[in-house]
Amino acid sequence: MSFSSDVKKELCAVKQGCSFCTGSRLYSMLLFGDAVKGNAITFTTESKAAADLFALDLIELSGAILTIKEPDLRDASQRPVYTISVDYSDDVLRILSQFRLPDKVVRRRFFPNSCCVNAFLRGAYLACGTMSNPFKEYHLEFRVPHKWLAEGFVSILLECGLSYRITQRAAQFIVYAKESNVIEDTLTRMGAVHSAMEMMNLKIEKELRNNTNRIVNCETANIEKTVNASISQIQKIKKIKDTIGLEGLPTSLQEAALLRLANPDATLSELCILSNGTISKSGMNHRLARLSKIADELPDI
Repeated sequence: MSFSSDVKKELCAVKQGCSFCTGSRLYSMLLFGDAVKGNAITFTTESKAAADLFALDLIELSGAILTIKEPDLRDASQRPVYTISVDYSDDVLRILSQFRLPDKVVRRRFFPNSCCVNAFLRGAYLACGTMSNPFKEYHLEFRVPHKWLAEGFVSILLECGLSYRITQRAAQFIVYAKESNVIEDTLTRMGAVHSAMEMMNLKIEKELRNNTNRIVNCETANIEKTVNASISQIQKIKKIKDTIGLEGLPTSLQEAALLRLANPDATLSELCILSNGTISKSGMNHRLARLSKIADELPDI
């Protein structure tokens, strides 16, 4: 199962906060699932948990007789689609009247309390929400069927402290967020606390891996820099040795030159230690720089 499917499964198990919450969730699923078409109600989803919950909510609140069509799971080439439809016109009319549908406005009366708002958000995600695996990328979106609904939904999300944007994709209006903190807060607000915690853990793991990679890359770059500097220093010391000899150099420069020739892989700090601590790091760097300058002033062999 995908991370998004796990979120839906968790949301279906969330206990309602008050007696109005079931109606808030069902109202949301009717809207965002684009279930009302004229005088017909048909809800489709790829989530069995969401399909079962929608059917239970409808039966509980309206007593409607439903037809539930399940996919043939033996056919691996087809995406599983569950369809719930209300059979009798009297049931349809009663549900439409109960929720004032169809109507191009989000009626706040159907989610009067804070817990009802959370139930409304749950219904929206169950009907049209999806999100990427947070280990790969941060992206949560609601594929909303109507522009007026997308705009009203963004306002409701903003009232909850959740900042979402809208873009259009084909005939759908995508309400989306890419910020990890917004997605975590959305999951928590909807009631998917376990999924939010899992996302936080994945984010920490991802950041640790990135930090480790940065450290390794930095260390590799430092090693490469040290090796290149050592090769250059040795070449110039050998040039001095082959032209004027090291014996004519001051004792301090002779010591630095011999240490570098004998320890080509050593860092500056390691060369200082090998000098029995008689030369500081800045002093060693200064001596090697002087040797380099002397070599540069000598004619090429």
